[in-house]
Amino acid sequence: MRKFKRTISATALLIAIVMCFSGCSVIDYARKALKRDTPAAADSPEIIGVDDGVLPDSGTQSTNTAVVTSAAGSSSASTTSKPANGGSANAKPSQNKDTSSSTKNDTVSTTSANKTDDKKDDELTTDEIKDMPVKEVQDLLFATEDPNTAGKILTVAGFQYDEKQGIYYSSMNPLQRKFGFNFLYDMAAPVVGMNYATKRIEFKYGGKEWMVQIWKGQYGITAGAEIGLYSRDPSRVMQYDCADDEELIEMQFDFYNMGEYVFSRGPEKHWWLTGFKVAHIGVPVFIEMDMTLNFEDNLMANQFEKALKDVCAGKGSSVTDMAEIIADPISYTRKGSTFNIVW
Repeated sequence: MRKFKRTISATALLIAIVMCFSGCSVIDYARKALKRDTPAAADSPEIIGVDDGVLPDSGTQSTNTAVVTSAAGSSSASTTSKPANGGSANAKPSQNKDTSSSTKNDTVSTTSANKTDDKKDDELTTDEIKDMPVKEVQDLLFATEDPNTAGKILTVAGFQYDEKQGIYYSSMNPLQRKFGFNFLYDMAAPVVGMNYATKRIEFKYGGKEWMVQIWKGQYGITAGAEIGLYSRDPSRVMQYDCADDEELIEMQFDFYNMGEYVFSRGPEKHWWLTGFKVAHIGVPVFIEMDMTLNFEDNLMANQFEKALKDVCAGKGSSVTDMAEIIADPISYTRKGSTFNIVW
């Protein structure tokens, strides 16, 4: 049963990664989705009405206006014709022609012109979509009250979209929560285009083995960071369970890249606080996480601090790990049961 759970867990993670962050060409999908959702133009536009442009009891000329609509939208075109009762005040009598024929020709010309205009409008719309900034495309796909296919896929993958910051983040109860976590996920990350650094703070409390794990780096086409809270029975090896609702702690982090602020998450009670920015490049060593963790139980905070000190000092680390700690140090301060951790 455990092997089955682990297999399903790994599969669920890989599906979420592929759907959301690795090589799935979100922008191309957006363009195709938007183009597909745009209704095709009708074979012939419908003429709603034509103002004949003749003022009552007047021999003056006015501008005809034809309003043309199609399935793709509406447009208007203007033509100038002569009134049925004669030309303008300055026109010569010899210039007057058969108005019925002229009106018919004007209508046909207007219809034909608007067919061309509709086609051109569609082409311009496509070009505009191609030139849209990434955030605008994301807003069209995901920032809607009635989610389309892209939005539904995102939800199934366990993520939500923050329109204000233009980032993606994990929901409270994604599919991944049912299958826990183990170190194999980190080992498989490079295979699916992820390059991140991670730290595990492991400690014992309340008869369980606990772990707070933090990540930062490049996740396929996004850059982002994570904070996870897990626990397991001491008899188990590798596999952790995600924290239950009653075990959640308050988490928060600010994400900086190359010294510049990018986005923030929290504070909120969570077991997996994440944030990912599409089309953003981040090398782990140049990314900084400014985190805050608030434990309600002071004893749990004490146990966590002991393990955190060891991680900050690189205790038990290999030569490679020590080099990483020197290049990318982690430090903390504590006030009561609240920790501010900078990495």
